[in-house]
Amino acid sequence: MPPADEPSEFVEQMYLAVVEESWLWEVPLGVSDGRGGHDHGPWDPAECSRQLLAWFDAGLIELYADPPDDAPRPRSVREWRAWNDGRSRRVPEPAVARAVLAEPARWTGTSEDRFLRLCPSEAGMGPSAAWI
Repeated sequence: MPPADEPSEFVEQMYLAVVEESWLWEVPLGVSDGRGGHDHGPWDPAECSRQLLAWFDAGLIELYADPPDDAPRPRSVREWRAWNDGRSRRVPEPAVARAVLAEPARWTGTSEDRFLRLCPSEAGMGPSAAWI
């Protein structure tokens, strides 16, 4: 068990899922070592939901979807910078994002919600962000 001022393995892995901008469907699966085992996880989807909701409610994380497949691709350096800056992201309304985070069953199957990604919010990127 980590000291009180250090995050648990679970919290650390949820944080990494956020900063690595993982798709929601990936979060409960854990991280594979590439040889068929799991270094971390798998995680209970309900626990993932609780942690992510706590961060969402604290303003630390957001959800987004990649641009649609039929979106025009960048053709210049300026357009690529805008694309990579996230200006082409589709961001759900906060109430929708919260509802999706609260229902991990929506993260799998045929639901489009599984293609939502996690990311830190502007507040979550700040030096005083309280992740633990």
